[in-house]
Amino acid sequence: MSSYLAPRAVEQASSLFDSLTRRHVIEGGFLKGWDAEKNHDLRFSFGLTGVDQIGNYLWVDVLVFTFIAIGGFTLILFLVNIVWRQMRHVTTMGNPTRQEYWEGNRTRWWPWINRHVLMAPLHKKRHNRGFQISSAIDNGTLPGRWHTLILTVYVAANIAWCCILPWNEERASVVAALRGRSGTLSALNMIPTVLFALRNNPLISILQVSYDDFNLFHRWAARITILEAIVHTVAWLANTAEGGGWVSVANALRTESSYTWGMVGTCAFTLIGIQAASPLRHAFYETFLNIHRLMAWVAFVGVWVHLRDHGLPQIPWMQLIFILYGLEIFARIVRVWYNSVRVNGFSRVKVEAMPGEAVRVTIDLVRPWYARPGCHVHLYIPTMTWLSSHPFSVAWAPTAALDSKEMTLPTLEGQILSPHAPKKSNQISLICRARTGFTRQMFDRASASPNETFTTWGMLEGPYGGHHSLDSYGTVVLFAGGVGITHQVMYIKHLIDGAHRGTTSTQKIVLIWTVPNSECLEWIRPWMDEILRMPGRKKVLRVLLFISRPKRALVNTSETVKMLEGRPNHAQLTRDEFRNRVGAMAVTVCAGGAFADEVRAAVRPLVTEGSIDFIEEAFTY
Repeated sequence: MSSYLAPRAVEQASSLFDSLTRRHVIEGGFLKGWDAEKNHDLRFSFGLTGVDQIGNYLWVDVLVFTFIAIGGFTLILFLVNIVWRQMRHVTTMGNPTRQEYWEGNRTRWWPWINRHVLMAPLHKKRHNRGFQISSAIDNGTLPGRWHTLILTVYVAANIAWCCILPWNEERASVVAALRGRSGTLSALNMIPTVLFALRNNPLISILQVSYDDFNLFHRWAARITILEAIVHTVAWLANTAEGGGWVSVANALRTESSYTWGMVGTCAFTLIGIQAASPLRHAFYETFLNIHRLMAWVAFVGVWVHLRDHGLPQIPWMQLIFILYGLEIFARIVRVWYNSVRVNGFSRVKVEAMPGEAVRVTIDLVRPWYARPGCHVHLYIPTMTWLSSHPFSVAWAPTAALDSKEMTLPTLEGQILSPHAPKKSNQISLICRARTGFTRQMFDRASASPNETFTTWGMLEGPYGGHHSLDSYGTVVLFAGGVGITHQVMYIKHLIDGAHRGTTSTQKIVLIWTVPNSECLEWIRPWMDEILRMPGRKKVLRVLLFISRPKRALVNTSETVKMLEGRPNHAQLTRDEFRNRVGAMAVTVCAGGAFADEVRAAVRPLVTEGSIDFIEEAFTY
């Protein structure tokens, strides 16, 4: 890129600068009467005088190739992992005698990296447990070590590139070089900022990296973009004010649309950075999201006009951003239309109030689709939230069972090669815990309705996620805290059915669910009743229900389904299941941050002792 674009960009910019100076800058008014012989420093406040375009494009190339290298490394890890799991799946499904080989680790170095880098929190065991200033103010979470390493390299590289300037030149020239470097990097960093924020980001499927991880990188890329935009603006202000006074600054902003819209973009970015702070974002999420989107578009338009009016070579980057956003909007509309829109209306949404301040939401789909275990959707109910949506895990999707004659060997882990694909569902159900905003509105309205149920129309976007397959593990332990059970129920149904038909490697399933009281069991009672009646269930499934604040004495009538008082000892339970595992073991968790961190801490010491993987489902929006 630098070998071709940089010299050409410098040549084009120099020609443009001469034209701009003659037709707009001097004659247009904001520097009218300016004497170039007496005010040499002012020439560094506009155009590309003093800007190191060749160096700018060099660092652009380095940053682009850094992203490609990280993406390539992640893709290689994913491909190796899927091949390994596929081998394990094919050799063990329906054959317990072959499980022993997969119980141990085949190398020493990979479990060590997994335990101390990929799975490890930044310090001790705190990762997704939020820093609570008060019960209403959340100050965010800590990234893990692997994420911290990537972010440190990314942030340090941007800082370093903004510091590699021609320090031996005069002061105004150095400031102009900083203006060009920070502006170029800010425009470039807008691309990953936008890409990582998209729900339909193609890298999620290609790299099998969760949206939650990409959302973390989105936030940090946005912070770098905003800071560099501010530095870019301050550098321009410094040279302009020093060379021609604040009158020149005011005239430039008033008469030159490029500078006017550039300032609009910087102000919009600054507002985004302020209102996206974790306490404000979590306290008023729906409000934050609407303001965030509006300010993002204002910033994009501002940067676009700023680049266009100066004819700068970063214009194709903004075109790419608009294309990404356009494709995202198109993909969302298609998903919503396919699932929810029909000639005579929209999907029917039934909302039932449940004990424990929760609601069960049942959506009738216009067209059926297959809900993967672990997937989630975004729900729109315009009569309550206009066009805002909220993500929820798919707790249940009733599907007709396949005839055993239709089953053949899996081609890829979790997929069935059959002339008759798995029958899709026309309906899905969600469990939503009432907190603030949308979920609280649904609960309050349902509670005040006859029979504590109301029906309305709505739209559904999805499904998203559900990339983690557990089909190749002989032992699966599923931890759930409260409404986190919605993520696990579909896995249980799928794995029991697979174990009975011999299409998965599953030999043991343990569900450990913690709820405040036994009334919360009503959330999933009809679905658990169906699961408990599935053929082969008693051979593989064991359920431990921990009631942290029971209202009455607990009575157990089954050996495979037990209710226990108090909270689980995550470390002891995990180690017990690990010692008695069959084949490779997977531990998954969907719960609050503190709960999930405890499970992670319980799994990490075992990673170097045998084959065990940890999978966490977190919605840290």
